[in-house]
Amino acid sequence: MRSWLLAPAAILLVLAAACGSRSSDNDPASTPAPSAAGAGPHVSDISDPGKKTHAKANANVQVTGVVVTWVDQFDETNDGKSRGTIYVQDLESHAPFAGIGLFAPSFVPASLVVGPGDVLDLAGQYQENATLGTTVTFPVGDVLTQLAHPTGTFRFEYKSPDPTPIDWHDLNAFATGRKWMGQLVTIKDVSLATAITVSKGRASAALTTAEAGAEVPTLTNELVQLDAFPQGQKFKSITGIVTYFYNLHIAPRSKADLVAE
Repeated sequence: MRSWLLAPAAILLVLAAACGSRSSDNDPASTPAPSAAGAGPHVSDISDPGKKTHAKANANVQVTGVVVTWVDQFDETNDGKSRGTIYVQDLESHAPFAGIGLFAPSFVPASLVVGPGDVLDLAGQYQENATLGTTVTFPVGDVLTQLAHPTGTFRFEYKSPDPTPIDWHDLNAFATGRKWMGQLVTIKDVSLATAITVSKGRASAALTTAEAGAEVPTLTNELVQLDAFPQGQKFKSITGIVTYFYNLHIAPRSKADLVAE
């Protein structure tokens, strides 16, 4: 823990006191306290296609006050290529489009090692990738959103965010599930339509049976090793990061994120 850092609540009190000490004709009680997350924009501002602030693909952007939800340190393919993604989301937000993954980030100071609960400001390139290289082409209309090569500046140390409860049916299609990509969520009362299968270290199971037009969401081992759950295994809840590669996934951070019946 960085004991010298102020918690967000303390920061707000200091800022509010400073604002209230200024002489002004305005009623101090009517002046809102500055946000500990900064003035913005935030992730949901740049990544939500329904907002006027939605960033164009490959635009250089800045966002303030994102909290680290998870750092992928699990190398499921055992080749060093399947770890390293850092997931962040807007501080104290459960709004759609509030989460995103970071590709090849760097930090200020350069020696900074971030973990869940760290709050950052970021400057990087906003990407909506319909392809990856020359070999990967996603279904028409699907994109992998990320901040590429962002520089992260440390703000303060806080707590890991609570997961956002969502309807797991949202993940049946990219159009309804995109808003949760990169975000820590919880789904409830779901079962596996297939047993866990493993291919080149990547383990997954379908969360629902295929329906016409559906992009079947999967449970994956992107962040932690999965047990050999059988077809039909029921879960009271599954918590994890929503990720994407040809279809939407939910990736638990630890075995505690899986609450089996």
